[in-house]
Amino acid sequence: MMNQAVLVTGAGGLIGSKVIEMLQALHVDVVATDLANPNLDCPFLAADFMDPSSVAALFDHPFGSIIHCGAISGPMLGRDDPAGTIRINVDGTVTLLEEVRKRRLGRFIYCGSIAAYGATGDVTGDGPIKTDAPLAAADIYGASKAAGEMMVRAYASEHGVDACMLRIGWVYGPKRRTRSLIYNLIRNALDGRQTIIAHDGKHAIQQVHVDDVARGLIKAWQSNNTKGRVFNLTGGVRHAMRDIAALVASIVPDTRYQFTDGIAYPDVVQSLFDISDTCSALDWEPRISLDAGIRTYADWLHNNEF
Repeated sequence: MMNQAVLVTGAGGLIGSKVIEMLQALHVDVVATDLANPNLDCPFLAADFMDPSSVAALFDHPFGSIIHCGAISGPMLGRDDPAGTIRINVDGTVTLLEEVRKRRLGRFIYCGSIAAYGATGDVTGDGPIKTDAPLAAADIYGASKAAGEMMVRAYASEHGVDACMLRIGWVYGPKRRTRSLIYNLIRNALDGRQTIIAHDGKHAIQQVHVDDVARGLIKAWQSNNTKGRVFNLTGGVRHAMRDIAALVASIVPDTRYQFTDGIAYPDVVQSLFDISDTCSALDWEPRISLDAGIRTYADWLHNNEF
């Protein structure tokens, strides 16, 4: 299988493009797919997950396995179209799995999300949270990722699909298109603006750099010990948003920001997630500290108008 091409969905996205870059550095043949051609240096096939026939047509081309990064990639993107989010994240995943089943293809790596857990305790909760914790998504995006994961798990159990699922934390880094706290702070500092943040900054999140995510996905694709398994994939630490802002300010000149006291961030609180199984089973660990990741992201944003 490792000598055959791998199909990477969501090739133009933050994670998919980095996975392709790292696979090519390993001299792996890659076939890329997305809605539009991101002008990568590999064969490209256009496909729309809202159109099952378009997805099925991908399988007329030779590849041996799939790293499935293509999806509505966060709650901020699908909030106004919940049905579309479900069709892309769930139905699109099932369409891929069905073709894998019928054609007896090799490994299927699924990009899940820690959003599938929903709330997992308070700031002093009972973490770290292991992968056997209940899934109780609090939004449509998280529910769609949980449902997609259940489909992957079912195809692995009932039909023998060689599938692995990774629940990924908040991803940041070069080429992220959707806005985030780190992006806003850096971009506004570079443009000479203050960042006004409409909450008190006490909410804790678990960031992970896109390079660490891509390495984890590739490690799962390479491993012989992942069939039917699920792993948490985060940076292994949790930071309050106020602390993240202070770190950005210590790195990026002219960073100015203001939180709004007395207003809580409107998201579920999650305890720290356990990545020990991920580290041992995949021979992986997060390499990029938040400090180092912010520095590389700031350098990239300095040279790119995202």
